[in-house]
Amino acid sequence: MADILLLSALALASMWVGPFWLLMMIQPYEERTQKWMSGPWFVLGPLVSYLIILMMNLGALADMMGDGTLSGFVEALADILGTEEGAVLAWTHFVIGDIITTRWIWKRSIETEINKTATQTAILFGVMLMPVGLAIHFVSVQLKKATNTHS
Repeated sequence: MADILLLSALALASMWVGPFWLLMMIQPYEERTQKWMSGPWFVLGPLVSYLIILMMNLGALADMMGDGTLSGFVEALADILGTEEGAVLAWTHFVIGDIITTRWIWKRSIETEINKTATQTAILFGVMLMPVGLAIHFVSVQLKKATNTHS
């Protein structure tokens, strides 16, 4: 039962964000995208998955304190992440952070009128490799500012 729940949580978290991510990437300026991204729905699936697995493993939070030292914390964290439950918690945590960051990239790109290709590229990487998506976005914003300053 626990294995099915873990796999379901992993699948829900991963697949839930797909339509939101694709909409931001393929149709960044459409009204439908604005509507879908205006509420909390884009993050709800991964958040519910995370909270369910966390509630099933509340002892893991206490275990993370280890012996109260930094090295004890790191050791306890490694132990927890080395479990199936820990891996699913970490994955859903990543998915939540990625989609929230990608939404921010999308919203800020629209507000600052970043070129569509740069916006789409940043959004593509926002969910796949979030730090790369952020870097692309930050460079795009700076290039836009530089272009506006010299026009």
